[in-house]
Amino acid sequence: MQTNLNKNSNFFERTVQIADFYGIDGIPGLAKALNYSSAQKLYRLKEANAKPSVDILQDLSNKFEDLNLNWYITGIGNISIKSKNYLDLADRNDNNIYVREETKIYNATPSVVTVDSQNKDNIVLVPYKLKAGYLEGYNNPKFIKSLPSYRMPGLNNGIFRMFEIEGVSMFPTLVSGYVVGQFVENWITDIKDNRIYAVISNEVEDGLIKRCINKIKKYNNLICKSDNRKNYPTQNINPESIKEIWEIKLHLNFNLPDPADIYDKINDLEGEVSSLKEILKRANLIDKKH
Repeated sequence: MQTNLNKNSNFFERTVQIADFYGIDGIPGLAKALNYSSAQKLYRLKEANAKPSVDILQDLSNKFEDLNLNWYITGIGNISIKSKNYLDLADRNDNNIYVREETKIYNATPSVVTVDSQNKDNIVLVPYKLKAGYLEGYNNPKFIKSLPSYRMPGLNNGIFRMFEIEGVSMFPTLVSGYVVGQFVENWITDIKDNRIYAVISNEVEDGLIKRCINKIKKYNNLICKSDNRKNYPTQNINPESIKEIWEIKLHLNFNLPDPADIYDKINDLEGEVSSLKEILKRANLIDKKH
């Protein structure tokens, strides 16, 4: 197999594509993700005829389990071993943009909707305990009709679904309660970067509520990030495993914080700072006398 190292597909550019594919902020961010003390080890790949060391290949493979090292080394095939039905990168001349041969699976309408007595769409609620079952029954009329449904003001132009949420993966943006999502028909054009979506996928048993980065057209990949990123890692979802996507439009939270608690904490902190300043001031006076 001949290695493809033309100017539009060299090691450094493919390294940049890896960072882009996994939602990482460029070469410096990738170096940090690989625990390198500096990015120079990766920037060296910009040099003529430079090739990645065995260490770099191992580090990339260990960090990104679905990364296609054959693509990284040769420039042929897909960036991820999960990607299917894409044209070979080596056969394209449009800045390495992947184009799906058939995109019809990325244009959808809900399999089942319910309406009220006035023929208006209801907002069906998926309770948390049924989220796993929703993946199996999302296209089953009997299952959908068995779920509770509601009407809500201001949510009229579109198809909506309500999901109960628990946990802290999206803290502080979302806490336990309910979110209402609007159905997304065209995933390639209508999933906007850094907005929050409910993703119903075979890869996740009970679905995801995440902030998404849309790399479907470019890399056949949907990057799903938690707002609480210190404790919950980013997930990469293959669009072919996705059944539905809903853009979150509303959050219902019944555990409202008491602002008095916040003010008390601020007052306590101000008192502690004031006391500390007084102690330091007295210490300085004592030092001057001696």
